[in-house]
Amino acid sequence: MKRKILIVLALLIFTAVLPAQDTKSPTSAMLYSTVFPGGGQLYNHQYVKAGIIIGVQGYLVGSAIYHDQERDKYADKARDAAGTALQSYYEAKKVDSYEQLRNDYWWIGITAVLSVADAFVDAHLYNFDAEKNKVHLRFEDKKLQLQMRF
Repeated sequence: MKRKILIVLALLIFTAVLPAQDTKSPTSAMLYSTVFPGGGQLYNHQYVKAGIIIGVQGYLVGSAIYHDQERDKYADKARDAAGTALQSYYEAKKVDSYEQLRNDYWWIGITAVLSVADAFVDAHLYNFDAEKNKVHLRFEDKKLQLQMRF
């Protein structure tokens, strides 16, 4: 557990000291986000989004761990139950915990995919304002003129 925390901290420090660039690599943003939830957002200097993603993913992983432990606990209680009614009650609780665990896994996957997609799009749009200032649309004498500066 300590090793994982150290790896996460090292990744956070690495992305925090990255110099500001005019462009960002969408592939790098996707890879950072795939390796570490919120890593792509940190790479793109979207710190609020990174915090939200880390918080949501942390909550979902914690919830999955909790529901897995509950499933194991109810499985043990069902196996050790004295009566049939008590055993079926614990079996039902075990199934409910398993369903919750499955839902947690789905939400972890969905939020991970959305995080990767968000990092990819943010990297593409990183210097959007600077590029937007290079393009001008003009309407003169019933003509449309597009002017681009390179």
